[in-house]
Amino acid sequence: MNTGTEENEILVCASEYIKERLYFVTLGTTVRPKSTVNTHYFSIDDELKYENFNADFGPLNLAMLYRYCQKLNRKLKLPSLSKKKIVHFTTMDGQKRVNAAFLIASFSVCT
Repeated sequence: MNTGTEENEILVCASEYIKERLYFVTLGTTVRPKSTVNTHYFSIDDELKYENFNADFGPLNLAMLYRYCQKLNRKLKLPSLSKKKIVHFTTMDGQKRVNAAFLIASFSVCT
């Protein structure tokens, strides 16, 4: 695993949440990875957004957490993804990264 933070590095950080099945990664690029025969990539960075009150950026509310858990549970149970590793990825954007980490960590606690 490559854990540096240089701009030319693609994989900045990776964590395994379900052994050989679910991963959370931070990418040092904004290029969306393409899913492969063995791996399904997805991101919520532009899907689940925090409605800020002032100059804050999160955490996301319970409705967003619920939607994320539903989405991830569907992916984990989908027959077409049953043999694939599922990778939730985010970018180095600090606000998106914190909210994405909050969601997957909360998913781990809730399941």
